Amino acid sequence: MHGRLKVKTSAEKQAEKEKEREKKKLVYQGCMKKIRQLYLSGDRSPELLKLTSGIIENIPEFGTLWNWRRIVLLDMFQKDTDTESEPKKGELILAEKRLVVRCLEVNPKAYALWMHRRWLVEQDPTVEALTEELELCNLFLKYDERNFHCWDYRRFIVKLGGTSRTSELDKSTSLIERNFSNYSAWHYRSTLLDIQDKEVVDRELEWTQNAYFTDPADQSVWLYYQWLLGRRKKSESLLAVKQDKDNSQVIVLISTTSYSPPIIQVEPSVELTWKSNAVPSQVWYADCGTTGPIQSLTYGESSITLDKDLVASSSSLSPCVEFTAPLSIAHDQLANIRELYEIEPDNKWVILTLVNMLNTLHKHKTREQISELRNLTVKLCQVDPMRTGYYRDMWSKLLCETAVNDWWTGGEPSLPMYLS
Repeated sequence: MHGRLKVKTSAEKQAEKEKEREKKKLVYQGCMKKIRQLYLSGDRSPELLKLTSGIIENIPEFGTLWNWRRIVLLDMFQKDTDTESEPKKGELILAEKRLVVRCLEVNPKAYALWMHRRWLVEQDPTVEALTEELELCNLFLKYDERNFHCWDYRRFIVKLGGTSRTSELDKSTSLIERNFSNYSAWHYRSTLLDIQDKEVVDRELEWTQNAYFTDPADQSVWLYYQWLLGRRKKSESLLAVKQDKDNSQVIVLISTTSYSPPIIQVEPSVELTWKSNAVPSQVWYADCGTTGPIQSLTYGESSITLDKDLVASSSSLSPCVEFTAPLSIAHDQLANIRELYEIEPDNKWVILTLVNMLNTLHKHKTREQISELRNLTVKLCQVDPMRTGYYRDMWSKLLCETAVNDWWTGGEPSLPMYLS
């Protein structure tokens, strides 16, 4: 029909695409052939830089061409010192930085680009250049605040330039205030803080409290909050020791799971070969041979002396995790979490945090505390059914730790434990 635009069919469009792709392929192959010929012949001229730039602006992650460009540039830097007719080093670096930025706009997560940018900075690490690099990081983090390539590059620039922690903390604050879910900024903040400074911890806890009350469903805040309280496992220590009555074998229970035999000093001094029926394990045994009764054992930060029954345990140790933050702070935070739980009774992060805090603070649990933990765990399975298996495993571990803790501290068992 006259006056109507002819619409191309899918087959025609596909044929045109194939023709265009074939044309680009021939251009690419011809260009790469010439680049290889020049490079292998020892040519280190600006022409090689020009040819490779045409390829990498379309394929930024082409690592081999970036390597060749560095070799060419190093040769040109050397010529710059020998003659005034060659391009200056500063001009070459500036032009190369502009090329990298154009390529980053195509693919901001290409390893080769950030590596090449780092190399360029190392060739001329002036204060002005480092300041420009921080601005570049700010720009690309604005586009994608979780670009780990850019975060790694920022850490490199900060370390190279000796940027103050205060300014970087201010940067992380501005990013977090713009978006509470910026986990990368929370993590970066954790690398800058002195967690041993009580004033710092108090200030950060107050800030995170405002964050999780504002948006209790945001997991980034909760992960940072757990790090801030500093839940950690105990250091390597002996928990319990038992030697057979005929002195033929000694068994130890250590605080941490080990893949390799523990290094334990024995009195009287003798070398024992420690074995386990399963690896990794907390339980290890050794054949004593003709050693006779063992008087004491030392492992890590602990030492245990055996009694006349050839049995001993440490009442000061527990397999449970503990807070590195002062207990007074931890109890105050528990009160805050309980308050939030009343407001958000179906929020899994609130419930999970409450369970972890109760389990950690109350090593010797009463039946009422165990009942509360059980109800909270059941609630977790209801509000987050996809992770029911994880929560059941967590509950099983909690029961085992509680029973074992009651056993070796000599306390009254708060619940029965069956190991058969």
